[in-house]
Amino acid sequence: MTQQFFNTQAEQAILGSVIMNNEELAKVSDILEAKHFYHEEHQKIWLHFVDISKDMVANQITLKEFFANNDLVKAAGGEKYLATLLGEASVLVSIRQYALLIIELWQKRQFEYLLQNALVELKDKKFNAVAGNLENEIAGLLIQEPKKKTQHIEEIINDIEELERNGPANKFVPTGFVKLDELLNGGLYAQQLVIIGARPSIGKTSLAQGVILNSSNLSKKCLFLSLEVDKKNVFIKFLSNLKSIQPWKILKRILNQSEMQAVITGKEQLKKMGIYVNDSSFLTIAQIGRIIKTQIELQPVDLVVVDYVQIVRGEEIRGKNEATLIKETTSALKGFAKQYDVSMLALAQINRKAVEGAKQEPTINDFKGSGGIEEDADVAIILHRDRTEGHEESYFSRSGKLIVAKNRHGRTGEINIDFDGEFGRFTETNF
Repeated sequence: MTQQFFNTQAEQAILGSVIMNNEELAKVSDILEAKHFYHEEHQKIWLHFVDISKDMVANQITLKEFFANNDLVKAAGGEKYLATLLGEASVLVSIRQYALLIIELWQKRQFEYLLQNALVELKDKKFNAVAGNLENEIAGLLIQEPKKKTQHIEEIINDIEELERNGPANKFVPTGFVKLDELLNGGLYAQQLVIIGARPSIGKTSLAQGVILNSSNLSKKCLFLSLEVDKKNVFIKFLSNLKSIQPWKILKRILNQSEMQAVITGKEQLKKMGIYVNDSSFLTIAQIGRIIKTQIELQPVDLVVVDYVQIVRGEEIRGKNEATLIKETTSALKGFAKQYDVSMLALAQINRKAVEGAKQEPTINDFKGSGGIEEDADVAIILHRDRTEGHEESYFSRSGKLIVAKNRHGRTGEINIDFDGEFGRFTETNF
């Protein structure tokens, strides 16, 4: 048998991922079997994992004895091989994608085997008989995805009600903007990717920080990955928003008595909020995944904010255009939202040239590298403020709107907003 139809790293990534997080098993258990693995030691590890995970958590500790004593696994490295598998665990590609890859390679191996047998059988059997048997065997290889049974609507309703009785309620993080939350059925939902886009200098970072403050006031915990603004300025913008003090005054410490007192009380308020900030620059997708994972392990959060999509570094950029790299980023962020059961809010830039010099409102097609954003975002919101005539190019009107351009599970629409640039604060308006 030709040995080119296998991928050792993909097999290791699946095994490492389920060992690191047993909940990953449920994502592939309906399609993946031990026979699909090329390496026999991987087949043994998978069978053992599935068996013991029925009664206990299968992790580095509970699997240690098996890795030390099973002859096949010992030959692969024993306990050291367990560490190798954990090192290959991936959050960049969904485990189901790896499973489908492994299954496809298994199909190719089986197909090659069937062809070889058919060639041998042709010596003694009629062509039609051999071709008919081969056709049936190939058809068997094609059946992988389980078929969902047809249900009467009453049965579907009963299933949903059972989940609602026994499962956790839908998790979401209110944005604090009442009309926006109405369009979003309450706020930013867990396991969903929400993208807010705007042209440069419109205020998308300020809007995101406003959402963080609003949700923190409702006891939600937030992780802010600020790839562009350092932690000191992040803190100053939070404080300015919260206490209505101009940032330059806080930065230069030019404060009157009442402002000094407001800064003191503002700091105490912020200390009590569940806000976590990482201001690392030039982060890769993998590094973002590790930061979120570490945060979840130390202190779970409800909302993760990434500022912003287009400056996340790709793992391998050679031969890839900007749209491809952005697609990789948005796919990974959506994967993180599902894996860690958090609401994911990512900021993105609108292509400046698409709306340059015009008063037209940007659309979802104007996102830089819009393909991945259009495809992966559950919700896409555009922050828009018109240019004010007679002012310099970077000057925008105080009034604007939030345009919900895409909402996979709800309504689209517009919300009028007002931007107080002095304190970096957005509020909803009725006009």
